[in-house]
Amino acid sequence: MAVTQSIPILLPVFVVTELLCACNTVQLWSLKKAGVAGTRSWLLANAAMLGYLPALGLRMVLPLIFSVVLSNGLGLVAASMFYIGCARFLGRPSHARPLALLVLAGVAGLLGFTLLLDSMRVRVVIASGGISIVFAATAWLLFRHRIASHRATVYWLGAACSAVTSLLHLGRAVYYGGGFGNISDLFATTVPNVFSMSLTAALVPGLSMLAVAMVQEYLLRDATWRAEHDGMTGLNTRQCFESRSMQLLQQAEADGLSLCLLLMDLDHFKQINDRHGHQAGDQVLLTFSELLRQGMRPTDVTGRMGGEEFALLLPQTPPAQALAMAENLRLRAAEIPAVSLGGSIPYSVSMGLAVWQPGMSFTELYRHADQALYAAKKAGRNQVMQAAQPA
Repeated sequence: MAVTQSIPILLPVFVVTELLCACNTVQLWSLKKAGVAGTRSWLLANAAMLGYLPALGLRMVLPLIFSVVLSNGLGLVAASMFYIGCARFLGRPSHARPLALLVLAGVAGLLGFTLLLDSMRVRVVIASGGISIVFAATAWLLFRHRIASHRATVYWLGAACSAVTSLLHLGRAVYYGGGFGNISDLFATTVPNVFSMSLTAALVPGLSMLAVAMVQEYLLRDATWRAEHDGMTGLNTRQCFESRSMQLLQQAEADGLSLCLLLMDLDHFKQINDRHGHQAGDQVLLTFSELLRQGMRPTDVTGRMGGEEFALLLPQTPPAQALAMAENLRLRAAEIPAVSLGGSIPYSVSMGLAVWQPGMSFTELYRHADQALYAAKKAGRNQVMQAAQPA
């Protein structure tokens, strides 16, 4: 009688969990178009859960082949696909083959101890033990290999939920499989049973929600990065460069610090494109961008201003030091040609340096640097010119 009573008591929990899994499935289905690694595996995990819960809840109605073998088999599939989704999202080995073998071995064991030798105790060990192993591995994966640029809270919470799920299934396998509990009370309406099954049912959609949160955070950070960085070179866009430069200029004004702006233009870039092709021209842009990155200090800000023009803001840098840095960069550009399929492509760069003065706006600073750059190009290119100090 206790077994039949357990179903009505747990029915609201199963219904809520099923609805949450359905919502997560819809969300993951919409997110999979973004192509984020792991999303499809998480989607399959939720689909498996949508079949697992009804089969488990209708165990008094369905034949054992469905209520035991199918339901627990789907539970193993859901746990395994959730692990694979996490591994692919984090760029780690998915271990898909060992997990597939685990699922197949679990289903075979459930079939054997249902059709050939009816042993509920062994079935509990197979199903709960397998799920416990997978979620223990998931907990370690999320704790150990989170994406460094992402918030740690989501990963730690996911690891904690996975660990609790693993412990609940492990406790169930040890308690009933070891003969400590009466197997006839497996689905009885005892407080421990109702608590453990309710908590397990709540953790499953909770983990899927965390997966959705990880995908959304990834997409948000990716969109933010794309909005702030040039798609080809990875340097700041003009808008982002100007925004950060104005912040540093305000800081220099408040603290009385020196600041210099260097504008750079690749010489005869159109001729490079016409002579070697646009792919070779792109390689020149990438080569020079890498030189800029290598010479940057943590406080410097660099950006691609458009076409073949670049900018470098040098906070807390005296004019003499800024001029020396510019000359060193110019020489390195002349010494290190770009390399494309057509061979080596030499190039040079002209530069204009402007020194910020108290009270000068960013627009004025940029105009002085641009005038110095024009003077460098007019004087023969491949040189650094410093703007005259305003009176």
